[in-house]
Amino acid sequence: MTEYYMILQCFNRTNTAESAVWARTVYWDMAKWYGPTIQILNMVLNNLIDHEGIGSTIDFFHHEVTLYNISPNIRSYNIMIRGLALAGQIKAVQRIYEDMRAGSLPHRPDITTYSTLVSQYYNRGLIHEADKVLNDMLKDNVKPNIYIFNTVVKRFIRQKDYTGARKVMALMGKSDLKPDVVTYSILVDGYANDGNEGAIAGIQAEMAQNQISPNETMITSMAKVFARARLDSDIDSDLEAILKKLPPGEMNDLTFGVLMNVYGKRKDLDAAMGIYQHIVSKGRQVHEVIVGSLLDGYVRSNEILAANRIFHNHFTARGIEPTTAWVYSIMITGCCKQRNLDDALRYYDEMHALQIKPEKTICSRMIQLFLDYQQLENAQKMLRLMRNARMEMSVHTYTMLIQYMSSSRNLKSALRCYQEMLDEGVQPDVHCYTVLINAYIRAKDFVVCERTYEQMIRSGIEPTLETLTSMLHVYSLQSNIAKVKEYWETITDSGLFPDHISFTVLMQTYSQQNNVEMVEFILKEITQKQVKIDAIMLTTMISTYSNLPRLNVVRIDEIMNIMENLELQPTQEYYMLLLDTFGRHKMPDRVIKVWRQAQGLGQPLQWNPSTTNLLYLIEACRERGYVDILHSVWSSVTTRQSPAGSGLPSSVAADVLLKPAPE
Repeated sequence: MTEYYMILQCFNRTNTAESAVWARTVYWDMAKWYGPTIQILNMVLNNLIDHEGIGSTIDFFHHEVTLYNISPNIRSYNIMIRGLALAGQIKAVQRIYEDMRAGSLPHRPDITTYSTLVSQYYNRGLIHEADKVLNDMLKDNVKPNIYIFNTVVKRFIRQKDYTGARKVMALMGKSDLKPDVVTYSILVDGYANDGNEGAIAGIQAEMAQNQISPNETMITSMAKVFARARLDSDIDSDLEAILKKLPPGEMNDLTFGVLMNVYGKRKDLDAAMGIYQHIVSKGRQVHEVIVGSLLDGYVRSNEILAANRIFHNHFTARGIEPTTAWVYSIMITGCCKQRNLDDALRYYDEMHALQIKPEKTICSRMIQLFLDYQQLENAQKMLRLMRNARMEMSVHTYTMLIQYMSSSRNLKSALRCYQEMLDEGVQPDVHCYTVLINAYIRAKDFVVCERTYEQMIRSGIEPTLETLTSMLHVYSLQSNIAKVKEYWETITDSGLFPDHISFTVLMQTYSQQNNVEMVEFILKEITQKQVKIDAIMLTTMISTYSNLPRLNVVRIDEIMNIMENLELQPTQEYYMLLLDTFGRHKMPDRVIKVWRQAQGLGQPLQWNPSTTNLLYLIEACRERGYVDILHSVWSSVTTRQSPAGSGLPSSVAADVLLKPAPE
C-alpha cells in the first residue's frame, strides 16, 4: 500500500497529461489488492482534474467514494471547486460553495476554499462575486492569508488602482502579515507595464528598507519588462547591472529564458544565438521555452529559413520531441509569413503525431493559410475543430473568413459567418466593420454600407484610414461629390494621413466627372506628399483623358512613361483601357503596339472590344501583314465568346479575317 501511495504522490507532483494516465493505471492496479483512502483518491482526483474531462473525473471520484464508503474531506471539495472553476462551470462552483456554507455538506469552507474562489473569480473578471466571497470569509471569522492579500493586490494592479493596492498592503498589518516578495513583484509588474521606472526604483528602496531580498523571478521579470520598455536603446549594460543582483553561479533556465525572450523581441539575433550557444557549450540541456524564444526572434525578423534550420538542428536531428504547441505555433506563424502551406501542414501533422493538441493561434494561422490557397472547406473544418475544442475564437479569425467569402462574391455566406460570430459573443472590431462595408460595396448595397458605418460609430469604435477610405469608395461609386468631400475632410481633420489607396479613390471620383483639372491637382498633391504612386492610380489618370472628346495623346504618353520609369507592373485593366482608347480614336499602330506589350503579362488578356473596334483592328492588322497579331486577337475574342455574348457578327468578322492582304 505504501509503495502505491508513493508512486501516486510522485505522479501528483509531476502533474502532466502523461502522469495523469499513469495515475489512473496505477490506481486501478492498486484497487485490485487494497481499498483506497481519501488521501489517495484526492491525489488521483487532483491529477485527473487538470488533464481529463471535469465531468468524467468527478463521476469517477463519486463512484469510488460510494463504492468504498469513504467520506470526502475538505480537500476533496477544494479540488473539485478548482477543477470546475478552471472548466468555466461557475454555477456548479457556487452551488458547492453555498452548500458548504449552509451546512448541506459536512465541511465548512476553509482558507483554501476562499483562496481558490477569490483567485478564480478575479481571473475571470467576476469582481462582484470575488468581493462577496471576501465578505463571507470575514463574516465567518476566517483570517485571510498572504495569498489572498496578494490576489486582491493583483486585482487592484490590473485596474491600475495603485492607491487601492497600497491600502490592501496596509491592511496586512492587522492580520499580522507583511508584504512579501510576491506582493512587491506584483507592484513591479504593474509599474513596469506602465513604463514607470521611477516607481520601480522606489519599490526596490522600500524592499531594501524592509530587508526583503528580490528573488530570481522578480529580478528576471524586472529585466524583461525593463528591456522591453526601451526597445530603441542599448540596454546591455543596464541588464548587466540588474543581473548582478542574482545569486552567484550560473544563471538558471528562467533567467536565460527571459534574456532570450528580450533579445528575441528586440530582433537582436546575434545576442539571442549567443545565449543559445553559451548554454550548449556548458553541456546543459536547452529548455524548450528558450529554444522557442530563439525561434520567435528569427520569425519576427522574417528569417524563416534560418528558423526552420534551427528547429531541425535542435529537435529533428537530435531526436528531441517538442512537448508543447508553442514551438509549433511559432513555426506555423513563420509559414504564414511565407504563405507556405506545405511546411505548415508538415509541422501540424508532426504535432498531431506527438499527440500535442493545437491551440487557437495555430488553428487561426492554418485557417489563414487554407484561405490563401482557396481551400475554404479545410478552413471550415479547422473552424469546427476550434468550436469542438471550445477554443476562444477571435474576431480576427472570423474576419478572415468573412473577407474571403465576400471577396468570392458570396455575401450570403459572409453574413452567415458574421452572425455566427455574434452568436458566439464575439464583438466586431474596426477591421471587421471595414470588411463588412467592403462586402456590401461589392454587392452595390450602398444603403447598408452607410448603416454598417453608423452602427460602428454608435458602438464607440473609431474609424481607421481604411474604414474612411471604404466610405469614400461608397460615395465615389454613387458620384456623390459632396459626401466624398465630407469624408475626405474627416480623414484630414482626424489627423490621419491619406495613403495611395485613399488618393486613388478620390482621383477616381473626379475622373468619373471628367474633371481633368482636379485629377491633375490630386496627382500634384500625391507627388508633394511623397505618397506612393501605383499602376491603378495611373490607369485612372489615363481613363480621365480617354473620356475626353479630343484625345490628349501627349499627356497619355507622359503617364505611360511615368509607369515605365517607376517600373510599375501594368495590370490587365491598364492594357484594356489603352486598347479601347486607341481603338476608339482609330490608332491601329498604337493598338498593335499595346497588344504586343500585353502578351508579356503571361496570362490571356480579358479584352472584350466593341464590334466596330474589333473589325477595325482586324482590318488594320490584315493591311499591315501582322498575321500573328491578327490570329492572336481573333483567338482571344472567339475563345471567350458565348451564345449570350457581345453579339459580334462572327460571319462578317470572319470575312474580313479571311480576305487576302493587299499586294
